[in-house]
Amino acid sequence: MSNLYRWIFFDLFDTLCAVNEPVYYEGKRRAAEAAGLSYEVFMKAWKATGPQASVGQIRDPYARAKAALESCGISDRAKIAIVAELDVETIRQCVFFYEGAREALASIRQAGFKLGLISNATATTAFIVQPLGLREKLDLLVFSYEAKAVKPDRAIFDLALRRSGCQAGEALFVGDGANHELDGARDAGFATLCMDHPVKAESFRDRDGLSGPDHKTVHSFAELLALPEIQQPAGTMEDVRRKT
Repeated sequence: MSNLYRWIFFDLFDTLCAVNEPVYYEGKRRAAEAAGLSYEVFMKAWKATGPQASVGQIRDPYARAKAALESCGISDRAKIAIVAELDVETIRQCVFFYEGAREALASIRQAGFKLGLISNATATTAFIVQPLGLREKLDLLVFSYEAKAVKPDRAIFDLALRRSGCQAGEALFVGDGANHELDGARDAGFATLCMDHPVKAESFRDRDGLSGPDHKTVHSFAELLALPEIQQPAGTMEDVRRKT
């Protein structure tokens, strides 16, 4: 790793924030019951809507609930509304910052870095932005449902660079490695760092979709803050050229 970073981009789930899996699945059981479906049938339909929801083709929680339930032959708007409400309620209850995450973000920003988020997410994630204070803690949020592209697609990384005004060589991406995100970030020109927390939402992880093992790794925010390249940001590439 070099000392050229001005921006540090983070993944959200399993990197900055953990997901309480029992709470998540209990919420989905309640949704299945409200829809009048078995849990297995409901979850199959719900998961089938995930790819479209992640790239914004399904635009909000109600639209996703409608798509999932209609695939099971249910068009009752009251049931659809309850499932959508439970989707929002559940994500608010099950997502929380890892220990040390808030403090690390504050420390890195105080050191002078700009902070960004690049996350695969559906529109339901918008409902935790305010409770988690993400807009206050980070300078830029890039979600796949807005970008119309999911990691590891280069398009989402390029969008983050355009919106930040940062060049790839000035950016570090920190993620848990799911969805080949670290490989994709590196292909887009970012430096990469794997945040390998001991506890992750394992039921959401596709073992065949993990990034390669050749990314530098830390296991906590304390280890992240100890890295020499996190102590002080570099100037812009133009500043570096002037000095040389």
